[in-house]
Amino acid sequence: MSIGLGTRPWKIWRQHWHNQTSWKGLRLPVVLILSIIIGAGLGYLITNHFANWRNFEAFDPATRLDDWIPVIPWMILPYYTLYFYYPMAAITGMRDELTKREVVIFHQILLITTWFVFAVFLISPAEVDIRKSVFETDLGIWEIWFTKMYEVDTPWNAWPSLHVIQSLLAVLVVTRWYYPTKYKPLIIVLWFAWSLLTISVMTTKQHFVWDAVSALIVSFFVWKYWMKPALDDCQTEEMKQAFDNL
Repeated sequence: MSIGLGTRPWKIWRQHWHNQTSWKGLRLPVVLILSIIIGAGLGYLITNHFANWRNFEAFDPATRLDDWIPVIPWMILPYYTLYFYYPMAAITGMRDELTKREVVIFHQILLITTWFVFAVFLISPAEVDIRKSVFETDLGIWEIWFTKMYEVDTPWNAWPSLHVIQSLLAVLVVTRWYYPTKYKPLIIVLWFAWSLLTISVMTTKQHFVWDAVSALIVSFFVWKYWMKPALDDCQTEEMKQAFDNL
């Protein structure tokens, strides 16, 4: 079983695909990064602030586990590393012609997955009311990091955690490209960094445990039944023709 949505290159990439050497060879990765900033970043802000304005909670996913997990102020650092994963996937995907096709399809499916999660945010909103426990903790030098984040991010858009979904899919695709090579040690470090990021969504009280667990479930199904089959398909002559005919 596989999902066909987003598995063929969109016409929006036509000019960028056929002019990859422009902008000193950075045109394609720059455009892919911009697609995430616009297609995912702006959408997140809109749904996040709409939920805050509406102030309607469909259910409360809090459990005792959320109370037991302490606030660890320095974990705001791995939390912020999400914004490293976007350019990482786009840039490392420039390895060869095959990975270039794969990175385009990766971004398409990542965007569609993100839009699906936005729909969940709107249909079944949950307020992350555990965030108030952060300022009951001595944050020390990390307080400014939390304050600046709260100026932009309201306590909504909880489940499933996009921090976990987007970063995990990025790590999986980069592992696909580079794990069997001399870069294997760096891939191991990358997985360790991702583990810290996943833990950080709970230790910074940005998410409930349920948000992280549901994100892992979504990521598993997206990768196994949608993204990986689509990336495997990029090796076929049909897909080569699809990109050539953009």
